Amino acid sequence: MADAQFVYSHDLELAMLAQMALSSRFTLPAQIEAKIADIKLTGPTQEIVAALDQFQLVPLLEVIGAGDVAHFRLAKFAETAAKMPPHVLINLFFGDQLARPAKTWPVLAEQLATLGYAVPALVGQYLFDHQRALLADLQTFLNTVASRFTPADFEAADAAAKELQTQLTPRLQQEAPLTLAEDLMGKQFRNRGPYQRYFFVPTFWGPTIRLFGQQQTLFIHVPITQLTTAQIVAMWKAMADDTRYAIIRLMDANGPLRAVDLIDHIGFSAPTISHHLDILRHAGLIHIEPVGRAKYYSLNRNRFRQLELVLQRLSESKQ
Repeated sequence: MADAQFVYSHDLELAMLAQMALSSRFTLPAQIEAKIADIKLTGPTQEIVAALDQFQLVPLLEVIGAGDVAHFRLAKFAETAAKMPPHVLINLFFGDQLARPAKTWPVLAEQLATLGYAVPALVGQYLFDHQRALLADLQTFLNTVASRFTPADFEAADAAAKELQTQLTPRLQQEAPLTLAEDLMGKQFRNRGPYQRYFFVPTFWGPTIRLFGQQQTLFIHVPITQLTTAQIVAMWKAMADDTRYAIIRLMDANGPLRAVDLIDHIGFSAPTISHHLDILRHAGLIHIEPVGRAKYYSLNRNRFRQLELVLQRLSESKQ
């Protein structure tokens, strides 16, 4: 069985918060936003990070997830990343999807374009020419974020992580790590490795997110919160449609599917299928996993399990 570890540290949680602060795809909890909203990148680094954000990337987490997660130290982030050649680091920023990234920017740009990333020439060349300056600015950002927190701020996070560790330890010993990761995310993975190592990392403030290259790092949001009334209603509305229910049934039977696969099965136009997929995604009922230039859609089984509990409570006698 592949090596699998449960890893939790304040440094990893702080790195998650820093990444969330730099990413438009995430929303920081209000109490965290109040602590770090004034911390900003400036100059070229801010422009580069903003350009990468257009591709919904998580560069800080990608670098961390590709290394020795168990011994990650926030203060050593830039030092560790600087050991990588520019082409290796850039490939890592984009999810480590290229088996042999080119060592010059024009050629690497062409490789990334085949994956659907049209990276501006100035952005790519800056990453090649000013790697250390970029990493130094990111390190300063990380250090400043960390300076706003004390051990007392992590009491709830520590407790939630300890509870998850109690739950996962026996499963890590008995189950295949890829199967366990799929169960925790409530989805079937399209990209299945093989991976050299698996890291399971609880995050109290961050989202559940999976990073995979040569090894897999799964950040798991804890604790799992109950559905709100608005979320429950959105799920019911999303399923109350013949076409969307057919899409759900197809994903259940076949696993991850592309939009073109759904078009072949159901027969509607691409815009119509995309519209229905957007509704299911906004309701939290499906996951999206990019694989190269394609997007694979699969059921978020965790949401269906939560909905099942709602139905179970409604069906129980209150006498």
